[in-house]
Formats: sequence, structure tokens, C-alpha cells
Amino acid sequence: MILFMPKIEVRNGDVEQALRNFKRITSETRKNSKRHEFYLRPGLRQKEKEKAAAKKLKKLARKMR
Repeated sequence: MILFMPKIEVRNGDVEQALRNFKRITSETRKNSKRHEFYLRPGLRQKEKEKAAAKKLKKLARKMR
């Protein structure tokens, strides 16, 4: 559930840059709302963090091949 809609101004007719900014802001908003959707105990939060880090490393290793 998004509480607000981000607004982006197009400067100097640069629509591509404005679109990139919009996508970045909306993805941050989605991640933030998902993270705060329900309470996680500190131990479980740490496990989720470690799981995400391992996934990121695995993805990076696959990319390096």
C-alpha cells in the first residue's frame, strides 16, 4: 500500500532522467513499505539481512562467470 504518489519535475526537457528518478523513488518506497509491513524481531531481522546479503553475493558471483 503506497501512502503517497511521488512527484518528479522534468527539467530542461530531460524526460529520461526524470523517469529514472521516478523509478528509483518508487522502488525505494515499495521496499520501505514492504519492510515495515509487519514487525520482525531483531534476531529474525538479522537473519533476513544475512539472507539478502548471501543472495546478493550469489548473484554477483553468477555475473562474474
